[in-house]
Amino acid sequence: MEEELCRDIIKKMLNLKDLDVVVYKNLLRLRRKVKVNDLSHIVGRDRSTVQRSLNRLVKAGLCRKEKRIMRNGGYYYIYSVKEAEEIRDIIEKCLEEWYTKIKTKLLEGEEFLS
Repeated sequence: MEEELCRDIIKKMLNLKDLDVVVYKNLLRLRRKVKVNDLSHIVGRDRSTVQRSLNRLVKAGLCRKEKRIMRNGGYYYIYSVKEAEEIRDIIEKCLEEWYTKIKTKLLEGEEFLS
C-alpha cells in the first residue's frame, strides 16, 4: 500500500501515466539504448503510443533521447534511462517543490478537501 502511494505521488508530480511507468520499467530492465519500434514490440503497444510515453519520460527528466544519423540519410532516436542518482535528484527536487507549494497553500488557509 505504501509503495503504491509513493508511486502514485511520483507519477502525479512528474505528470506520468500508468503506461509511462511500464515503458520506464522495461527500459530499466533492458539496460541499453532502445529504438521506439523495439520498445513498442516489448511493451505490446502501438509505436505512436510508446513514443508519447517516451516523450513524457524525457520531459520528466527520467530518460535520455539521442538522435542517430543513418548512412543513407535520415535519422532516428534512441532512448535510455538516466542514472539512478540523477533520477533520485530529480524526484527529490520535485518533492521539495511540491511540499513547499502545499505548505504555502495550507498556511494561506486554502481548503484541499472541500
